[in-house]
Amino acid sequence: MVSLYINPSKCVACTHCIPFCPTGAIQIVSEGGRTFARVDEDRCVECWICYRVARCPKDAIEPTPPEKMSFERRLKFFFASATAVWPETGMAGRGTEEMKTNDVTGRFKFGEVGFSLDMGRPTGVGVRVSDIEKVCKAIAPYVTFEIENPVTKLLIDPKTGEVRDPKLRNVYLLSAVVEAKTSKELAPKVLEIIKEVSKELNTVISVGLVSRVKPDGEPEVFEVLRQVGIEPRPNMKVNIGLGKPFIGWE
Repeated sequence: MVSLYINPSKCVACTHCIPFCPTGAIQIVSEGGRTFARVDEDRCVECWICYRVARCPKDAIEPTPPEKMSFERRLKFFFASATAVWPETGMAGRGTEEMKTNDVTGRFKFGEVGFSLDMGRPTGVGVRVSDIEKVCKAIAPYVTFEIENPVTKLLIDPKTGEVRDPKLRNVYLLSAVVEAKTSKELAPKVLEIIKEVSKELNTVISVGLVSRVKPDGEPEVFEVLRQVGIEPRPNMKVNIGLGKPFIGWE
């Protein structure tokens, strides 16, 4: 059952909430002589935008607290929230800080290339866990998945990329981020695999790459991109090493 419920006895079908839903999950229906809004259980990603932003004039939108949701609905809720803290990782959001805190974590080292595969965005496209699994299985032999990433927690074995529970495959999420890293030598192959598997997906995938910066100021990943015929643009997030304790430049 959908956790974000629109009470038909309160709803007056004003349609105020409909434009706020990023996945088009709210529909107007007529039953038993009444017309009211109803949430599509599959399309709803538990983002609660209709509840938090639309401000129903009749208070007809009634969300279920996460602790009372089924596991599938709770999964939707955490992947749709930038502030909810995952019990499995103790972190908020869809992924880790990636390279943003690398000056402290040292997550990415010289000679390594990180991948941040943003699936389901722009908002409204969404992604099913089955498509996430396709990507994970395709790249698993060549990468190491980030252990603190929520997607990794869904895998029965990061070495295979297979989802631990087949019932999760049809769960529709607002978006998700697959985080992994590999050697600079294997990175071109991983990029080619991502390009091929993307043809099988019923969603969109944005590929973000991470690397350390060489003494001459050029990111190591630029060399990788040129190997696969991609001319990099100078648009990026840069970690300038102000975090404490600083791990150093080695």
